[in-house]
Order: sequence, then C-alpha cells, then structure tokens
Amino acid sequence: MSKKILVISGSDRNGSFNTQLAEQFVNAFKTQGHESALLDYADVPLLSQNNEYPTVEAVLNLRNTVKAYDAFLFVSPEYNGSYTARLKNLIDWLSRPEVEGDAQAPTVINGKKAAIASAANSTYGKFVRKNLNELLAYTRMNPMEHEGLGIRIPVEAWQTGSLLLDQEQQEQFNEFVKIFVDYIEK
Repeated sequence: MSKKILVISGSDRNGSFNTQLAEQFVNAFKTQGHESALLDYADVPLLSQNNEYPTVEAVLNLRNTVKAYDAFLFVSPEYNGSYTARLKNLIDWLSRPEVEGDAQAPTVINGKKAAIASAANSTYGKFVRKNLNELLAYTRMNPMEHEGLGIRIPVEAWQTGSLLLDQEQQEQFNEFVKIFVDYIEK
C-alpha cells in the first residue's frame, strides 16, 4: 500500500549534508513506490504567543501540507548534542492546536508515524536522534521504536561538499529505509 512520506531536514545550510541525506531518502521512497517530498519551511516564522493566533499564512500552508502526509522522516544535524532551533520551531508550530483556546483538539501531527536520521561527525548523531525521538513522542507523534539512522560524515565530504555514502553506509541506509517502510505500512 503506497504511503505519502514527508522528509524534513533540520538544516538550512547551503549544501547541508543532512539535506543531501534527506534528498536521498526522498528518492529511495519514490523508488519503492511511495509518494515523497522534502518539506520547504523557510518562510515559517519563529513561534511566539504574539503571532500564534490568528495563525500566519505560512503556518496555515505548512499545516495543510503536513495533513496530506501519512508519515515523516526527520533528518537533522546535531547541534550541541541536540536538534536545531529551526527544527524545534517547526515542531512547535505543528504541535500547537489549530483552534485558539482548544488545547485538547488533535494537532496535524497527532499519531503520525515518524523516524529520525542524522549525518554527523564522531557521534553519528546519536544525541540528536535520542532527543528528537523524545520530542516527537512528547508532541504525540508516533515515533518508530528504533534509534534511527546515524551516518558519519566522511572526511572527503568536507572537501567536496558532497555526501557520498560508502558501501557499508549505503547498506545501512537501505536497511533503514526497509525498516521504516515496513513500520509505516502496518
């Protein structure tokens, strides 16, 4: 059964290795017959109670996009052992009720299946994956019971600007894609 998978990069750096990894996931999911896209949320403002209601158009558009997807894959760099402020802001917006004053109403991410991947240096993103899994559960998403995929950024990538997976990393990537697709198809 075909699923719609939204891939979300936690980085907005030009040439980001995590965005490159996210794009590889989009292609892998499409190859397996699933609709997949990389979310562009560059226009989403910083959440504040001053701009939460009435909800700004960029956030209304974001929520409408998110509603159309069955599952999410978050791909984030590791900043000081955790996720980026940009990604946290996105999740904060998505975890807020759509109707002012109705804190019990489901959000656009309630119960949605999700998983995490990271391209990082020596930690393989293990801290961001742990912290992000906890955040997703806290916001009432349904994160996969799996630590997620951690890819160590090869030294050459810093010289070329391209994240090319070696054979072992590609096998890990392919196995993770299989595990995630199995999870969301249940």
